Amino acid sequence: MKRFYLTATLALWGLMQLAAQQQDLFTVSHGPYLQEVTSDRATFVFTTSLPSFSFIELKAEGSKEVKRYYHTEHGLHDANTTFHSVSAGDLKPGTAYSYRILAKEMRDFQPYKVVFGDSLASQWYTFRTVDPKRKGGSLFVVSDVHNNSEQLETLLNLCDYKTCDAFFYAGDMMSYMESEETPFQAFIDTSVRMFASSVPFDMVRGNHETRGKWARHYPNLFPQSSGKIYGARRIGDIMVVMLDCGEDKPDSTPVYAGLTDFDSYRSEQAEWLSRLVKTKEFKSARYRIVISHFPMANVFPPEKRGNHGTNDLKAKMLPILNKANIDLMVSGHTHRFAYHEAGSAGNAFPVIVGSNQSATRLDIADGNIKAKVIDKTGKVLLEKTF
Repeated sequence: MKRFYLTATLALWGLMQLAAQQQDLFTVSHGPYLQEVTSDRATFVFTTSLPSFSFIELKAEGSKEVKRYYHTEHGLHDANTTFHSVSAGDLKPGTAYSYRILAKEMRDFQPYKVVFGDSLASQWYTFRTVDPKRKGGSLFVVSDVHNNSEQLETLLNLCDYKTCDAFFYAGDMMSYMESEETPFQAFIDTSVRMFASSVPFDMVRGNHETRGKWARHYPNLFPQSSGKIYGARRIGDIMVVMLDCGEDKPDSTPVYAGLTDFDSYRSEQAEWLSRLVKTKEFKSARYRIVISHFPMANVFPPEKRGNHGTNDLKAKMLPILNKANIDLMVSGHTHRFAYHEAGSAGNAFPVIVGSNQSATRLDIADGNIKAKVIDKTGKVLLEKTF
């Protein structure tokens, strides 16, 4: 019996030692995932398991020249951190590139003494910059996943994600931003495993992503050179406008504890939108699609506090969009699928509202936008050509 207990104790001690070693293992713990890939720029986001000095190596397809890119601010390379966001500029349009992560663990970081530990080099990943001359493309849009990464994977597969050119997450991919692990567990890790190391996704914030103690780190996870988390980008001849709706209840709502000012934020965004629709980049697009977590074709009773943000967004944005020759809006938020024809509720363009169990695929070519909305069981909720 004593020998049994001794053997069991040694086995348990061995497992504890192995767990401790694994915890101290220096690895890329999340990512890499691509953000803001344009015709001449790309951003690579990843985390390491231990504080490190990390950078990117990049080479164009068919070239032996390898360039290094760092995140550098005010003369200092980013260091002694587990979160990394590195941008590469001066890239060529419509060009395939390979990249990898290089990192050095930082075991001691004193004013005049830096001690590096283990080093790592990731595998080589590939991606392609945007070709401004590209015609059409296939887009995937989903919202309201609320931490259900398995459902996200199901919807990606049902929409044949491997043939999609761009991915848009239209808000409430998380229920709350409670910790630094939340976004990775909710949807980023699944995206990386399936496509996001080679094809970027664009994140459009929902009202639930404004909640939680980690919400103020949101811009770091999805970095944009503009410094804003709303914006627009061209994918060839497609212009996609991404609106940030803010919270759905008034800023005075007690649970917000006086920490929000979304009414002013939506006014700021409306001013930006009014300038955007006058630009050559916007006007020269053949297709114009808006992605907004809140839909703008519903009639929301103003007496309900939860409708304040939606009504404020609609009042400020819809008059601008109605004059901008928008082809389609894709939204979420209500957790109920709906389709609103142009002119049904003050909207000059059709609006697809995805449910919390569906995704939308848009196939755009030859002057047409073919929309297919499918739920997690494979049922087609809408199939329509605009």
